[in-house]
Amino acid sequence: MSIEQNKQIALRFAEDGWGTMPNWEKVWDELLSSDIVYHFNSSPEPIIGLEANKEFNASLFIGFPNIKQTIEDIVAEGDKVVYRSTMEGTHTGEFLGIPPTGKSARINDFTLLQISNGKIVQWWYECNLMELMNKFGSGLITGFR
Repeated sequence: MSIEQNKQIALRFAEDGWGTMPNWEKVWDELLSSDIVYHFNSSPEPIIGLEANKEFNASLFIGFPNIKQTIEDIVAEGDKVVYRSTMEGTHTGEFLGIPPTGKSARINDFTLLQISNGKIVQWWYECNLMELMNKFGSGLITGFR
């Protein structure tokens, strides 16, 4: 696939595969490989497989059902696409073991996707989750894998 096609896959994943979108799971079925490997900087081990990643993703959006993502930059080279985004939302449900606080949050993050034959095969995600946890009054993450 071309670099431009890979960028379009990444943008579709970021926009339509976002956990608050009504058909995000169908988008994931289309765009992610069944054995996707997700490297989340706050997880001790990668999350492997499409179904495990769907389950993990759904749990995050329970805590922030109104979360919005804004893509700030996107760059692609070869089989990799990286985008920088800003996320904003209100903590109204349980999030990684922390009960709702009603507090608003905003974080910046980076996503790197490796795409092969039109499917996302690896996904790296970097954010300062500890800063977010401290905002909610919890420096300790519980209930995480």
